[in-house]
Amino acid sequence: MIEEALNSVDDVKRAEAKPFLFTRIHARMSKGTESVWEKAGWLISRPAVAFTGLCLIVLINVMVMMNNNSVSTVNNTEVAQNSTDEFSSTVATIYDIENTQP
Repeated sequence: MIEEALNSVDDVKRAEAKPFLFTRIHARMSKGTESVWEKAGWLISRPAVAFTGLCLIVLINVMVMMNNNSVSTVNNTEVAQNSTDEFSSTVATIYDIENTQP
C-alpha cells in the first residue's frame, strides 16, 4: 500500500493557468469601479454624516417622548372626569387562575 501511495504521484504534472490569466486578474484589480454599497458605506462612515444622523435619531426620540407624555396626560384627565366608579374596571393579569381543575 505504501508503494502504491508513493507511485501515485509519478504521473502528476504541473498545473498550468489559462493564457492571459495574470493580465485579466490585474485588469480586474485595477479597474477601480465601486459598487453602490461601497459608495454608501463610504458616505455613511464619514464623521459629519454619522454625527448628524445620530443627532437626528436622538431628536426624533425626544420629540416622540414629549408628544407621548402630553397625549397620555390629556387621556388621563378625560378618563378621570368620565369615570364615576374608579374601581369598576377589571384588570387581567397572568396570576388570575381561570381553571383550577386539572
